Amino acid sequence: MNTSREMTHDDEILALRQQLISSLKFHHCETLQKIPLEAAVRAMTAAWDTCHPEDLPPYGSGTSTAIIPKGQISKSIRESKYFSGS
Repeated sequence: MNTSREMTHDDEILALRQQLISSLKFHHCETLQKIPLEAAVRAMTAAWDTCHPEDLPPYGSGTSTAIIPKGQISKSIRESKYFSGS
């Protein structure tokens, strides 16, 4: 059962996600049209990594999804056969 706090956190994440989508579409549409999805995902991962220095505590509960711990997301994307560039 979700508490009021969890719903607020989920709503905030959804709003931030939508803000990021809108910002990328508005400011980087031409770039996104020119590069493959895999390159865009790798670029987003690199940007995300620079915004999460190791010495700072993780945002929220320490996981970015219910399944994959925060520290494993970038590694999982980089090692995925779909995003490895090979």
